[in-house]
Amino acid sequence: MKLPLVEKSRSEEVVLLRAVLPASAEPALVSYRTRTGAVLRVAGMAAGAYDREHRDVVVKGSEEPRALELEVELEALPTNGLPSGPGIMWWLLNAFSHQKPQRFLDVTAAANNVMVSASNVIVSPSNDPEQRSLSERESKGEALPLIGHSHLDVAWLWTYAQTRRKAERTFAIACDLLNRDPDFRFAQSQPQLYRFVEENDPQLFERVRQEVRAGRFDPGVAALWVESDCNIPSGESLLRQMLFAHEYCAQRLGVTPSIAWLPDSFGFANTLPQLLAHAGIPFFATTKLQWNDTTRFPYAQFVWRGPDGSTVTSALIQSHDGGPYPWRVNTARERHEPLVLGYGDGGGGVTAKMLAQACEIGRWIRPREWFEGLANRSEPLPVYSGELYLEYHRGTYTTHHDMKSQNALLERALLEAEELVAWCEAVRAPAAATAQFAQRLHAAWEIVLRNQFHDVLPGTAIGDVYRDAEEEYAQAQELVASAIASAESMLPRTGAHSAAKRCSPRADGAAFSFDNGLLHARVGGDGVITELAAAGGRSVAIEANVLALYRDRPRAWEAWNIDDGYQPTLRRIAARNARISGDSLELAYDLDGSPGTMRIELRDGERSLRVELDVDWRARRTLLRVENRFAVQTGEVTYGSPHGTLVRSALRNTPAERAKFEVPGQRFAAVRDARGEGAAILSLDTYGWSALSQGSEIALGHSLLRGTTWPDPEADIGSHRLAYAFAPVRSISIGALERAWIRFAHEPRVRLFTSENQSVLVVACKPAEDRDGAIVRVRECDGQACSARLRSGARVAAAHAVDALERRIENPVAIENETLVFDLKAFELRSLRVRFGHA
Repeated sequence: MKLPLVEKSRSEEVVLLRAVLPASAEPALVSYRTRTGAVLRVAGMAAGAYDREHRDVVVKGSEEPRALELEVELEALPTNGLPSGPGIMWWLLNAFSHQKPQRFLDVTAAANNVMVSASNVIVSPSNDPEQRSLSERESKGEALPLIGHSHLDVAWLWTYAQTRRKAERTFAIACDLLNRDPDFRFAQSQPQLYRFVEENDPQLFERVRQEVRAGRFDPGVAALWVESDCNIPSGESLLRQMLFAHEYCAQRLGVTPSIAWLPDSFGFANTLPQLLAHAGIPFFATTKLQWNDTTRFPYAQFVWRGPDGSTVTSALIQSHDGGPYPWRVNTARERHEPLVLGYGDGGGGVTAKMLAQACEIGRWIRPREWFEGLANRSEPLPVYSGELYLEYHRGTYTTHHDMKSQNALLERALLEAEELVAWCEAVRAPAAATAQFAQRLHAAWEIVLRNQFHDVLPGTAIGDVYRDAEEEYAQAQELVASAIASAESMLPRTGAHSAAKRCSPRADGAAFSFDNGLLHARVGGDGVITELAAAGGRSVAIEANVLALYRDRPRAWEAWNIDDGYQPTLRRIAARNARISGDSLELAYDLDGSPGTMRIELRDGERSLRVELDVDWRARRTLLRVENRFAVQTGEVTYGSPHGTLVRSALRNTPAERAKFEVPGQRFAAVRDARGEGAAILSLDTYGWSALSQGSEIALGHSLLRGTTWPDPEADIGSHRLAYAFAPVRSISIGALERAWIRFAHEPRVRLFTSENQSVLVVACKPAEDRDGAIVRVRECDGQACSARLRSGARVAAAHAVDALERRIENPVAIENETLVFDLKAFELRSLRVRFGHA
């Protein structure tokens, strides 16, 4: 029967069509064809949804006629099969992304308790001979564990607003299939998606909650707020991804997620297992390392160990998208891993046809079941230490610097604001006021976390996403500024912290010299640093601060990739019009039609030479880097990573070493010889690096800007302020280097907690989520176990250890006067809850 649809309303995004379904005691199979997507509502409740792969919804029988409403999207890309660059496929997908909605529904009878495939083939689970033999296959170990899933990018080739509708459709489809098959299980990551559905369709969200309580709709894989990038966000951001996810899932869904499900993120920092373990998350899964372009990761399942010895049970699954094709089934069996079924990228998920096919190959599980079996198996898993470096998508450390700059600015501002609110807690400011401040910061954090999604912060989304993100970042900045101003108004004035005085450069022939008694530098009129020395030490600079432009035309995935082989296209750009302006050296640049102004300065009491470059960037398919050569004999470089550091080789002897021609690093990169003498480059919000050891010297390069044209043709066009600094080092510890970065990146402030031990760094101080005291987080930087002493600026009443989710754990803490005393293992990260007494 064809059921006509009548248009009732229309917006720019959606048209609403209505029909009346005749009374029938039998369930009906209601079919609809759409390229863009549609949600079917029965008596106002979402019953299911349609897209290119999902063409039917089962509607329960009723003795009364029922109103049907169909919300059809007028424009949307398909859920999968999306291209890696511009061209005919991208043109066709956009051409077919608009649709004039079909004006009828196809309605046929469907029997009770059946699975109905997309081709309307009815299969009864109870009568299927393959289903009857499933227990026999399980006993022989041949039945595959199946995970129902839909990968849904929170933003990519679509905006957040479009993702809200995609999430609604995906969740409605899953609920429809859960009704059809009592054995089906569906896992969905990212609490942000649940929040979208909760805000858009509370009734559908309540239906999801019912399935969660029944153990069938599984948020156990939602351990991070979004499937975040894991190279660019700070360690504190990654912990907040876990904290916000835990809070939402526990409060709204009654579930504690246990799996960091990050199938599509672009590589993983060496500290991620330590951060996951600190949040009590025991399992990790990805597929992305299958994209490596040079070497093959050796393990399908392994124990991943962090710098402090923390471990998570981990899996590199072959793929996370598609149906039960023979090659996927065979690969899953060979690798002894689950088969992840369901369409994705743009959502959608499992189809009814997949339900029918699943009976022939295995059984649906919740992912935790398989991970627990993996962790408890008798044969030990191989252990892997270090980063999970993706040998691909190396440009994501640099593309869309504006996003990275705003993210880093807010990360720093939020840490400063949280410490002020913690001070309010310590001095017993009115609880209602501090609760308001904390709520503003919570809202700002949610914006930051959402925009750390792995296709947003790395710079690989369409332009409309970045226009939305710019507005959101402005909101977050207002929230943080308001919280800071309000908190400061309630605290005793401590006196303004003035910026350190600048040491004026002096003309030295055709060059310029800087000296503050701690550092000496000489800069040519072309902007190149030719001398860089700590007091009493030799110069380590051969030539540094060389701006260079390169041709940047990757073969595929333009915004994602930097291809090896760009290096011979180098064009050095010399400064002009060098002059002393105030207490700084100012230089002008013409960066291939992009005007730039550089300021170089040295401040009293600092051991680093600051560089600030303002650029009005207009270049396309061009890579801007700062190249540096240091007279340091070493084969390795130490980079900052999220709440830690990582040492990488600077050699090119093996395929794996050659694949790391561009690597991620945050805060700094440091090179030191056997005597501990060398140099460090401090970075504010730029993350791409290269290093090459060349005998008695080392080349250390840093990527600053790109000019990619797809998927955002205007990526990076506009004004940028790039800040970095050069520091000669002599026997400096990592802890001291971290403190130098803090002085470079943060304005001075009165700290609530301090440590005199250079190796013990306070990385966060915040009000507790439950308003019960403050949380202080510290890490040991130099790989030396110690007894830490943390001095409090306020009277301490009590303290105990907590994990990153602020749950109490057993780990002794003593209080001596206003000092917290506790043990720290090498590279350990610890969190403490501190309650304050009256002054």
